[in-house]
Amino acid sequence: MTGCDNVRDLGGLPTADGSLTRYGVFLRADSVQTATEDDVILLRDTYGLRTVIDLRAKEEALREGRGPLEFEAIAYHHLSFLPGEWVMPDDPRYPAIVRDQDSADRVEHYLNYLRRAEDAVAQALRVLAHPAAGPALFHCAAGKDRTGVLAAMILSIAEVDRAAIIDDYTRTNERIERVNSRLADRPSYNRSAVPLTPGQLSCRPEVMSGFLEGVDAEWGGAAAWARQAGVSDGDLRALRSALVG
Repeated sequence: MTGCDNVRDLGGLPTADGSLTRYGVFLRADSVQTATEDDVILLRDTYGLRTVIDLRAKEEALREGRGPLEFEAIAYHHLSFLPGEWVMPDDPRYPAIVRDQDSADRVEHYLNYLRRAEDAVAQALRVLAHPAAGPALFHCAAGKDRTGVLAAMILSIAEVDRAAIIDDYTRTNERIERVNSRLADRPSYNRSAVPLTPGQLSCRPEVMSGFLEGVDAEWGGAAAWARQAGVSDGDLRALRSALVG
């Protein structure tokens, strides 16, 4: 896509039983607010997009806007992973984009999405589990933190191989420089201080590994977390079936 830098399909990933996840079911993305006309045609007509889930904070989404997909007949769900009021342009309590934190702090930040935004995470899983939702796209700003956590939860529930989940997370590093450059021009993310380097924004494999281990330790795994958050077994089966069959 021309107007977005961090979009990819969750298809083609190996599962524990030797299957591969299906292409054309779920897309993960950075913000689609700058999608071009050609991007819209690709998503609407070629991909057949039916649903968008926006994980940005309320204030973030209002200030930045939804972009041209707002004017398409595509279902839109705003499910913020940042709880409460978000202070612009950046809130040290709930940063929109994880920046220059050590790996342990990043792991805790990711786990806090599940602790503090439980309802939003659970509802995102329910929406994606609905048969009429797909093909679906979910996004935040950079497509690495909030989007990365939701992708990891979906893939874990679908019993995707853990190494593949970590690899999918770190693939953002291939385009983090472009993401960083684009967000630097946006009012919600530009900073007056010395700009951070792509390395300070990178997706470290030990962070996703630590997050998944934390989910196991605290809740007994992604599916167990989802059940405790009110996601039904039927929705979990539907989510797996949509992605794996």
